[in-house]
Amino acid sequence: MRYLVTFDGVDVGPLLPPQQVAGLMRTVVIPTEEALARLESEGKVHGGVAAGARAGALILDAESHDEANQILQGLPAWGIAKWELTPLQSFETRREHDRQALEGLEAALQQ
Repeated sequence: MRYLVTFDGVDVGPLLPPQQVAGLMRTVVIPTEEALARLESEGKVHGGVAAGARAGALILDAESHDEANQILQGLPAWGIAKWELTPLQSFETRREHDRQALEGLEAALQQ
């Protein structure tokens, strides 16, 4: 299954002293970027971060909703970023459903 994942980082910079921001970057931000880069090299995700922003989007390939959830919850930034996960339907599946709907509509119009 494929999922569209969007994420938006929480801007904690103004709330924390610089030493804590540095610690957050060292323990959460950079490890999350490393984890996503690793998942990308494994072919599990494809996407990136919006230039100049703390937000991004990716396509996640997972066998199930549970696996998708586990992958995202395994990221260091899971607890501090806003994540949105949308299951995607393949173009082929949607085409087939739309074709069946069209056939049903055309049959109903002929009656």
